[in-house]
Amino acid sequence: MPLLKLVFLGTGGAVPKADRMLPAIYMEDWLGHRVLLDAGEGAQYRLLQIGVSPPSLTMVAVTHMHEDHTLGLPGLVITSRFLGGRLKVLAPRTAHGVLERLGVEVGDSHVEERFKATCVEVCHTVDACGWLFEWDVGYKLDLSKVEGLPKWALTELIRGRPVEVGGRVVTPEEVADPAHKRFRRLLYTGDTAPCPKMWEAVGNVDVLIHEATFADDVDPAKAHDEGHSTVRDAVEAAKALGASVLVLTHISARYPDKRRHRELASRVAPPPHVYVPEDFETLLVKL
Repeated sequence: MPLLKLVFLGTGGAVPKADRMLPAIYMEDWLGHRVLLDAGEGAQYRLLQIGVSPPSLTMVAVTHMHEDHTLGLPGLVITSRFLGGRLKVLAPRTAHGVLERLGVEVGDSHVEERFKATCVEVCHTVDACGWLFEWDVGYKLDLSKVEGLPKWALTELIRGRPVEVGGRVVTPEEVADPAHKRFRRLLYTGDTAPCPKMWEAVGNVDVLIHEATFADDVDPAKAHDEGHSTVRDAVEAAKALGASVLVLTHISARYPDKRRHRELASRVAPPPHVYVPEDFETLLVKL
């Protein structure tokens, strides 16, 4: 079973609190990718506290260039350079010129055979990417349909490649278990108001990490005008995207703790399962 590790290094909004730092989430997958989602102030120190060296990061995925999401980036770049590494930073295209001057490798997507990261436009007050991560876990074969095929052919079919055996071409789709889901997907929104165009572009996801800057004490129209969401907005997004897991983050400093968010989240009948993590909390997700 594919296992995803999420460590919430900073779960706050634009204003930090002593126990709620600026946005940064560490994600590590079963393939060995190490990804930092946004780089709020102090991100490198928080990584070091969980035993992750900046040069070991596969990439940093920045949602937008507001300072609360990027103030930690220069320190990460400098430390990586001192230790012989060079960071790869994914960001909206409008930010590439600024980031290139930091001496990092910049892009707006990352593609490998079994893993990719894609920018999805969200609804914020500036140009911003939500980051969609997709893993190809291969096909699960229906054993009754592959009897007699050699082991090498089974390996290729699981990886999604057609094979020719005894003059016959066999495609993965022919012999796959129809109940199995080949692709597993996570979406991290960064800052966004409710965004139906994002839902339409993305389709379904397994895990949604969605901002919930406000609880239920703020006029939703005001929240949306500021490019942010409420808990209710995040839940509606999770249902629109078919997410089985919803994580709420980017909690405003106006809330002394997260009890109000958790109380609202507790009213949601799963799915989705809703989590409101504290800083440094780790969530292991089976995809």
